[in-house]
Amino acid sequence: MDKVVDVAIIGGGAVGCSIAYHAASRGARVVLFEAEEIGSGSSGALAGMLSGQGEAEKPGPLRDLLVQGREYHKTFAQELYETTELDPGYVWDGALRTATDEASKEKLLMEHSWHEEGDLPSEWLSGDEARELEPALSPEVSAGLYLPEDGQVTPRPLVQALAQGATLKGAEIQEATRVTGFVTQGERVSGVHTTTRETVSADVVVLAAGAFSNLLSEQLGVQLPLYPLKGQLIVLNTRPVPIKANVWDSGNSYVVPKKDGRVIVGATEEPDVHDTYTTLGGIAELSWIALGLVPKLAEASFAGAWAGLRPATPSGNPILGPVDGWDGLLLATGRFRNGVLLSAITGKIISDLVLGEPSPTDISPFLYERL
Repeated sequence: MDKVVDVAIIGGGAVGCSIAYHAASRGARVVLFEAEEIGSGSSGALAGMLSGQGEAEKPGPLRDLLVQGREYHKTFAQELYETTELDPGYVWDGALRTATDEASKEKLLMEHSWHEEGDLPSEWLSGDEARELEPALSPEVSAGLYLPEDGQVTPRPLVQALAQGATLKGAEIQEATRVTGFVTQGERVSGVHTTTRETVSADVVVLAAGAFSNLLSEQLGVQLPLYPLKGQLIVLNTRPVPIKANVWDSGNSYVVPKKDGRVIVGATEEPDVHDTYTTLGGIAELSWIALGLVPKLAEASFAGAWAGLRPATPSGNPILGPVDGWDGLLLATGRFRNGVLLSAITGKIISDLVLGEPSPTDISPFLYERL
C-alpha cells in the first residue's frame, strides 16, 4: 500500500470536508479525495439555508435530524472560526414561510401545529403582520409563519473553512483525484484505488460523493436509492437588501438575502437531469418567484445563475452509516436540499462511527437497509 490511514473519505463537498474536520480533530489519520475542486459539486450550488423548520418537514426522524443539524451549527460556528479565522457568513435572522390563498394558508396552519406539538418556535402572522416583519413583502401575501431559529450560511466559504480546518487538524486533502475503486478483503472494504495510481489502506472508507455515489457503490453490489435532482438558482445584486429573513413562497421556492448585498433565488427541481446548464426557462421561473415574493427585487441587477445536481432519494431521507455485508464502509449521501444544513452534524455522526464511539443521534431510520 502507498499510504495507510484511519479513514479515507470520497467526496470534497460540505459533508466530506466536515467528516474530515471532525475525524482529524479527534486524532484520526485522514485523507480526503475530491475528483475536481473542493466544493465544486452540489455544495457550491446551494443557497445555504439552515432550515431546521423552514423545509416544512412533517414530525418524524428527518425533521428531528434537520433541527439537530441547525442547532449543532450554532455551537460549531464558533469552533470553526476559532480554528480557521474564516467567516463563512453565518446569519440567524429566521425564516418566513408565506401563503397567498386559502389552500396555502391551511397548509401553513398545519405546519404551525406541527411546530407547536414539537415545542419548536413558530409565530403565526397575518398578512399585515408579515409585512411589519418584512416591509418589502408582496401585498398578495395573506399570512405568514415566522421561524425565528432558522438561519443561513454561505456554502462555498463554509466548505473552504471546513477544508482548511481539516488540514490544520492534520487531514490530507487531495483535489483533482478521483477514486476508481475499492480495496476489499473478503467482506471488508480496506482501502481505495485512485487515478494517481495510489492505493490507500484505510480502516474505514466513507463514501460521500453526492449524486455520484452510485458509480462507486455499485462495484460492491450496493445499489443506492439515489438519483440526481438538478436545481437552478439565480443571484441578484441590490443595496440595500430589501429583506432580512429567508422568505419562502407557498411551495418550496425561496429568496435568501446575503450580507454582501446579493440575493439568491431558488430553486428549480428537475429530476434525472444530468447536466448543470442554466436555462432561459429556469431563469424566467425563478425571476417570477422573486417578484411574486418581493416586488422590489425588480430594481435589482441580475448577477448570474448556476445549477447543481443534488443527491436525492425517493423517501427524501439521507443515507447514513454502515452497510450490512461490508465492514469498513460508511455512507454519507442523499441529503437533497439539506447538504449544507446537515454537513456539520454529519461530520460529528460519522466521526463517532469511525472512532467506534456512541453517537447521541439515532441514525437507524437512515441506514441503507432501511431505505
